[in-house]
Amino acid sequence: MAANKIITICLFLGLLFSSCSSLMFSLMGIKQPAECDLEEIIAYSDKFGIPANSSYFLDTTYLYDLLHFGNNDTILRNNLMQPLQIRFYHKTDTLLSLHLNCTAGGFPNLKWNKRGQLDTIPPKFSVSIDTCLLFSKDLKYLIPIGDNHNTDKDYTTADYNIILFWSVFMNRQSKILIREIQNYQKRFPDKKISILYVNTDNVYNRLAK
Repeated sequence: MAANKIITICLFLGLLFSSCSSLMFSLMGIKQPAECDLEEIIAYSDKFGIPANSSYFLDTTYLYDLLHFGNNDTILRNNLMQPLQIRFYHKTDTLLSLHLNCTAGGFPNLKWNKRGQLDTIPPKFSVSIDTCLLFSKDLKYLIPIGDNHNTDKDYTTADYNIILFWSVFMNRQSKILIREIQNYQKRFPDKKISILYVNTDNVYNRLAK
C-alpha cells in the first residue's frame, strides 16, 4: 500500500529501517501510532499546555488528498507526511516557513532552534516551501475539539498563523515542540501570532495499519 511506503520514508532518521528502532524510539519517547479518542486527546492537550480554544484534530480525509497530491511532487508529499510540523503562514494565506521533525536534528530530543531558525519572524525556513500550500486549504481539514472554541477565531485577525502538528504517539517530542513554539510566540509580543494545535494520531494510526 502506498501509505505504508510513505510512512516508512517519512518517519525521521530512518528509524523504521533500523534493527534497533525500538530502542531508538524508546529513548526519544516515541510510541507506536494508535487510535485516540477525544478524551485521550483532550487529556494530553491539557498535559502539554494546549489552550482548549485552539485545539483541533486532523480529519482523515487529509490522508487521501495528500496521497493524491495534484502536482506529483513526491518530496513535498513526503515532507507533508511528517508527524511533527510547523507551518508558518502570513495572514494573507501565504506559507512563509515550513519546519519538520526530520530537519530539526538532535538526539534524544529534537532541537528545533539549533541554527537560530526561530530567532526571526517569520522563522528561517528549514524546508523548501511550495506556493500550493495555503492556510485556507489547511483549515478545511481541521476539526475543533470540544465546545470551548471562540466564535471569533483568533486566526482571522492575526498577523501570522502557525499550524502545529502534534501527536500522542510522538509524546515527549510533541511536548518539546509545543513549548518551543509557545516560547516563540512570547518572543514577539508586538506581533499577533495565532497557534492552531492539530492532533494527528488517528491519521497516523491509519497509516500504520
